[in-house]
Amino acid sequence: MKQENSPTHAGKPDDEASLSRLNQEFITAVKTSDVAWFETHLAPDFLSSNADGSLSDRAGFLKRAALPTQVGGFTVHDVLVRMFGTTAIVHGRTSFTHPDGQTGRGRYTDVWARHANRWLCVAADVSRG
Repeated sequence: MKQENSPTHAGKPDDEASLSRLNQEFITAVKTSDVAWFETHLAPDFLSSNADGSLSDRAGFLKRAALPTQVGGFTVHDVLVRMFGTTAIVHGRTSFTHPDGQTGRGRYTDVWARHANRWLCVAADVSRG
């Protein structure tokens, strides 16, 4: 599903492509525990609503991101980028395998804001089933 651009949703012409790339990089950073990527791309006041119901600030998120992922086959589906001028919301669906072999699925929503001509992630929300 693609969001049509209207004056309310307009961004720069290449913003959607940039955010799609950043989304894929975010997912890769999760899979590889790439804290350096997150240090570069998370806003100073970043907050994350985690799948366990907790809320992490930037430092807490970076600490969790440094730990190896506990799931296998982590795949992203149905990514939707919605533009709102200098703000964007990225939605996605995930599938994965738990360490015990059970399959799992989830959803995420990331909020990005343009600061000084670059996109920074300001918030994330993750749910898993």
